[in-house]
Amino acid sequence: MKNPHQFGLSISIALLLSACGGGSSTTVSTNNTGTTTTPSTTASKPALKQAANNAELETLIKQQMLEMYGTVRSNMYPCGKGSDMCIMPVMATTTPSVVADTSKSVSSTNTQETNVDEADRIKTDGTYLYTTATDQPNVRIFKTNGASNTLVKDLPVGNDTNTRLSGLYLDGAKLVALAEEQQIYNIWSRWFIPSFWQNQQSQMYLLNVANPENPTQTAKLTVDGQVISSRRIGSTLYVATRHSPNLPNLNQYPTTEAEAAANRALIDKATLADFLPDYQLNGGSKNEIFSGDDCFMTQYTDKKSYQTSIVSLLAIDMNSATLTPQGKCFAGDTETLYASTDAIYLATTSYNYPVPVSVDASGNSTSTSIVYAPNITTDLHKFSLAGGINYRGSGRVDGHLGWNQEQKPFRMSEHKDVLRVVTYNGDNDLSTNPSPARLTTLQENTANQALDILATLPNKNRPTALGKPGEQIYATRFLGDKGYIVTFRTTDPLYLLDLSNPSDPFVASELKIDGYSDYLHPVGDNYLLGIGKDAIATAGGDEGRGAWYQGVKLSLIDITNPATPYEKQKIILGKRGTETAVSQSHHALTTLQQGANLQMALPLSLHDGAASDSSAAPSTYYNWTQDELYRLNINTQTGTMQALAPIVSKTASATDPYSYSSYQWPNDRSVMIGEFIHYLHGDKVISQAW
Repeated sequence: MKNPHQFGLSISIALLLSACGGGSSTTVSTNNTGTTTTPSTTASKPALKQAANNAELETLIKQQMLEMYGTVRSNMYPCGKGSDMCIMPVMATTTPSVVADTSKSVSSTNTQETNVDEADRIKTDGTYLYTTATDQPNVRIFKTNGASNTLVKDLPVGNDTNTRLSGLYLDGAKLVALAEEQQIYNIWSRWFIPSFWQNQQSQMYLLNVANPENPTQTAKLTVDGQVISSRRIGSTLYVATRHSPNLPNLNQYPTTEAEAAANRALIDKATLADFLPDYQLNGGSKNEIFSGDDCFMTQYTDKKSYQTSIVSLLAIDMNSATLTPQGKCFAGDTETLYASTDAIYLATTSYNYPVPVSVDASGNSTSTSIVYAPNITTDLHKFSLAGGINYRGSGRVDGHLGWNQEQKPFRMSEHKDVLRVVTYNGDNDLSTNPSPARLTTLQENTANQALDILATLPNKNRPTALGKPGEQIYATRFLGDKGYIVTFRTTDPLYLLDLSNPSDPFVASELKIDGYSDYLHPVGDNYLLGIGKDAIATAGGDEGRGAWYQGVKLSLIDITNPATPYEKQKIILGKRGTETAVSQSHHALTTLQQGANLQMALPLSLHDGAASDSSAAPSTYYNWTQDELYRLNINTQTGTMQALAPIVSKTASATDPYSYSSYQWPNDRSVMIGEFIHYLHGDKVISQAW
């Protein structure tokens, strides 16, 4: 399987260029601690401006619509007219929370923040497992009984074969199933193609599971737009959606002046209600979600916005039978959501891809290469959750949040009202940038609705680089007043950050070890577990990164003394070709603390068979052996790791040399209930004693 980091990289440099906005001119200043602040733009502001009235908001949206559809665009055929330029972004998958039977120890969904639930395909109440089917919009409910389970209900929640369930939430006797239309697009589509987001709807099905073996659907909420991400805090479900306005008979790609003129006439006649998203309850009539004073406008004046879209941040009370969405919206874009218990931050990268141009013999200009511009910035919009959703302010930081949609939320963290953000500033080649990664701390300024920068790393007084030239950011994690960043090219530098003074953060230490980590997980108070890949440094390597990736690596780091961390123990699973679902979604990792013992389970596609060639070189792949749930006990006091026998879901056939993985492993999950574990592989649950 291709390395996901490089896969995202190849997407990012091959995006449809004309669909992206640009950066802006910048100036750099230094605060009184010697910290170089993030560049400030001279021609645009990241802050959201509340529309003075409906007319002002309508005018803005119409201007954006006219820019996109009111002129001839004969050279732009994304997602249509035979084009293969469509881009399919990796959506941020969401994950469930678990309401535990208080008489048992029950694992919960692995989430970024405590008490901020995420949606996934499995959750439990300590007796029943609630899961989503893999190939149909069904909720499947299993009753567990020690080392066994029984399917007690297979409940269809949608009657559209194109609908898929994207995640579940459980709050007491209420189960919410999130659903969306299954899109079949080329891998090159979505984020930068506004038409993808048009005519999209997302559904939320509310089920009463007081009697899990006879659940009833009590409500269905449909909202215009595609879900970007969601969270649950208490009984409130927070959902961020993106909706691209459309009009009947609007020509998506006008190739003549007559078609463009017809589009302009349609846009001029439309009203604000035609552009803003609506909602439906139980398939009834459409209702407006927002009025004009609920929506904001981005204040960019230095670039055209070819992405005419409405971003909505909605709050839905799961205890309400009506499931009425309430919240705020703004005309603009966003790509990811981070939530603390007090606030939600929406982040948007201002993409800009300069394209060097040459001229052929006929005088036609041709693009020769694509350069990832070094002046990319990311805008951050904060919304407080106290007493409803309220806009608090915006800020801008240098760099972007990376190419992996799953990892973007982990680039952010709020602690004691301070937002910490890690961005990537290196380019795609062997960068001369001395620090590919940058840390920025920001704090809300109530006087001007801004997120003011407190400090950045590195800076004049704290010059230690975060990463070496040519490295990329792989994993980040914030835990209290500590931060951890993994960068990689040929080895894995782990940077430990001291954030106790957000106005003067510093690098406490750096640890170099083989391989890299995609995900970092706290183990007690003194250890950090990195999950990723082993690697052998050599010339060339995967994607020219100077190393060949090998088997999955579990690296237990002793962080008792932040100044002198060390790798206490490592485990290498399988050989080159081995993958773990945790590298794709942190929800695939399951843990349960039992006294001093941390039980841990992660799905694995194990390649430990014969070599694919006779060279046995670091670049050699090995045949698939089996799909399994790998299990581990970790003593959180001594840092000792002890592997248990894996639970195997599919094994290579000895008589069939062409047998291969079922490719279900990326969606595999598990739940621990008391002394038993339940392994979800596809639509099958395997139960046994831990």
